[in-house]
Amino acid sequence: MTDRQLLELLLEKVTNIEQKVANIETEQQAMKADISELKDGQLRLESRMETEVIDKVRALFDAREVQHDINQRIISTLERIEAKIDVLQMETAHIRRIK
Repeated sequence: MTDRQLLELLLEKVTNIEQKVANIETEQQAMKADISELKDGQLRLESRMETEVIDKVRALFDAREVQHDINQRIISTLERIEAKIDVLQMETAHIRRIK
């Protein structure tokens, strides 16, 4: 093999390597773009999930407040009923003593 043939062979190999490196760089850029899109999508998904969770927690808190109000009204009503029962028991006891 002559020096010229050897140089041509080396040039061909270097050209092939440069093409492969260029292909790798192109693929790397595409992968970076894909990763960037995935990150953006993930951030949007996380943001949407946070919003949904916050809304659900807020709804649960509101429901708890409503239930608390209902429980307070029930307790108040029971206290009035207890007071009336106490009065009726005293009246009944008084009437029994009179008889």
